[in-house]
Amino acid sequence: MKPRDHSFWPFTPKVSIITAVVVLLVLLLLTGVLRVYTGWPAESANNTVLIGIFILSLLPIVLAILNVVIERGGSIGYGDLKIDFSKIQQLSNSGFTVPANIGVRGQYVADSGTSNILETLRAATSSGVAVIDLEDGHAWWETRLLVLLAGADRLKKPDKIVFVATAEAREQTYLGWARPGDLLEQLLKEDPRYLRTFYAARAAAAQWALLGPLAVLPPGSYYNAPPPPPWMQGILALSHAWMAFSTTTGLPNELLTEQLLQNELGQTIESTGGAKHISTVHLDNLFKPVLIKKQIDKNWDNEQQTNALFANEDPFIVITESGKYSAIVSAQSLYNEVLRGYLKTA
Repeated sequence: MKPRDHSFWPFTPKVSIITAVVVLLVLLLLTGVLRVYTGWPAESANNTVLIGIFILSLLPIVLAILNVVIERGGSIGYGDLKIDFSKIQQLSNSGFTVPANIGVRGQYVADSGTSNILETLRAATSSGVAVIDLEDGHAWWETRLLVLLAGADRLKKPDKIVFVATAEAREQTYLGWARPGDLLEQLLKEDPRYLRTFYAARAAAAQWALLGPLAVLPPGSYYNAPPPPPWMQGILALSHAWMAFSTTTGLPNELLTEQLLQNELGQTIESTGGAKHISTVHLDNLFKPVLIKKQIDKNWDNEQQTNALFANEDPFIVITESGKYSAIVSAQSLYNEVLRGYLKTA
């Protein structure tokens, strides 16, 4: 490393970053060796030790920034910190926009009709981000959102739900985002039937999951769904054996819980006209405790953008353009890009 003379931290930003990486690797290696030979740190202290290692490894970068601050007279202005959205776009995820009402608008879904929502559910649960477009407030029912959230929470994907709507003639206006589990917890409180149906579907699916894959039938290309075993309980489980397996592959239906849930919601609520629409106002009423509305808009000035970034305490933040949803990005990625850009100009 070639130092710069008479400086608080005599090394260049590039060298500082390399040093930080080296320090991180060395500390992790030492911790691993200590763990093997001395049993320290204990498993209960792993998180604390790793956080400490990460903070220590950042010391060269912090010192490099302090050096620049000192050389410039002791302050960092907003002009020094900028968000390069051309690079951030590569790190962000706009997500999968789920078709309204999981693909079946305005009509109740039960029995064999539940198969119509499975492909949409599979697509939604294969993405890290699901976008729910409420449109004018008549696109989504609570019951369909409940099915989507139940699947997302159980499968742990998508792990972020973003809500948009048409507001003042502007489509896909950003409303907020939240974790599926947090949203599910709030929605289950809205109607006692939601909670009972949710547990009934989960219990029925759990019983069928105990059977495992089906045995192939002669001539070796067909599977037949078995009758419910004698120990199985509950009308929901006993009356929907055909949902439990794929007769093409013989494998269990990975979305059986959600299909059973939709069947019950369709029969008990949707078929009687009791499904509630989700408008922007109703969304706030339902999810106000958990809905995160912070955003950074591409059209804000630099001061507003950096203020919003450093005021954010959540792990992710939404990027908008004139209020329209664009993508959701890791806050840490934004911090890194801002810091990287700052060090390049230092």
